[in-house]
Amino acid sequence: MGLRTCATSRMLSVGLLLLAVLWLSGCGRNFQADSFAHDHGFSANLFLGDIFDMQGYLRGEGDVLRVYIEGDGLAWLSRKRPSSDPTPHEATAFVLAAADTSTAVLYLARPCQFVEGENLRNCATSFWTSARFSEQVVADMSLALDQAKVMAGARELELVGYSGGGAVAVLLAARRSDVRAIVTAAGNLDHRFWTAFHGVSPLRHSLNPADVAEQVQGIRQVHIVSRDDSIIPPAEVRSYVDRMSDTSMVRIREIRGIDHDGDWSGAVAAALRDVEQSW
Repeated sequence: MGLRTCATSRMLSVGLLLLAVLWLSGCGRNFQADSFAHDHGFSANLFLGDIFDMQGYLRGEGDVLRVYIEGDGLAWLSRKRPSSDPTPHEATAFVLAAADTSTAVLYLARPCQFVEGENLRNCATSFWTSARFSEQVVADMSLALDQAKVMAGARELELVGYSGGGAVAVLLAARRSDVRAIVTAAGNLDHRFWTAFHGVSPLRHSLNPADVAEQVQGIRQVHIVSRDDSIIPPAEVRSYVDRMSDTSMVRIREIRGIDHDGDWSGAVAAALRDVEQSW
């Protein structure tokens, strides 16, 4: 009787270990992007850059393509240990995109998120740590936007960025002439301020949105920040806006009750209504 009990225990232990290995290998990603896309009417598209392959999901066609850019995802496992896969466990920007009723909507993941196998080309850890907003990243994401515009038949873009995706939105707008609006939620818009505020290593290989603030000041912008967000303080977004000589096109919407990983959907919808009513 005791031998059978021990054998059963060993079998259970092996089974649990196998489940753990499968989960850690990526089979257990919390957010299943393809099934979520299917449920919300998006088609999967792989955008090819010079350096990266980037995953995106497109729905609809129209003159204006609204693009939701994902945050930094699972960049770090701990304060000193970077992740081997930056794919987010909860794709906040995709959830926001799915709720959007615009004619043409694109969800664009950051390089190395939601890709596997040969599509992980050039996915070095630096591209979701110190170089997360690097020239290579921003240039390739701009190429992805070019491809998406053709697919959607769009002439103009509206960029909506969550967290680090807000930084990318600003950096993309600074190099393009087809962006008519920027909305960010908990956007990392001055990463020098951010790293100093948290006492962490500077993002030495990244472009800083604050450095291009004056270049984009003529674009309609709404930047949403929460006083209850311990990751992106409202003062950081003000630091970005303070770099502008004309802030007449820019609004900071400061709210309460939402932490960094909270539900930004209501605030983003309200900000987009502000943008639409300004036309």
